[in-house]
Amino acid sequence: MELTYEDGEQYTVAYDDLRHACPCAKCSPHRNDDDSSRILRRQVEALPAEKPTVRQVGKYALTFEWQQGCSSGIFRYERIYDLAHRRDPDRGKPYVHGAW
Repeated sequence: MELTYEDGEQYTVAYDDLRHACPCAKCSPHRNDDDSSRILRRQVEALPAEKPTVRQVGKYALTFEWQQGCSSGIFRYERIYDLAHRRDPDRGKPYVHGAW
């Protein structure tokens, strides 16, 4: 995914990285420890490469609809910004009952 910000900064976020960082209640717990995170990464990488349908959620987030795999995540713009800058979008916090 190619991102261009108002100030002209441009970034690329791989679709596999986006899918691995899915913030939904099903995917997030798999990133809580290294072993399950690696398994999730392998599952994501095994999915066919495809361009998702992107929809805006209010004025604060995007959602990505894939033909295969999880399409439940709502990606706040801050989360996408963190991915673009190669920062941990979970900010080191484990998933706990939907609260970050």
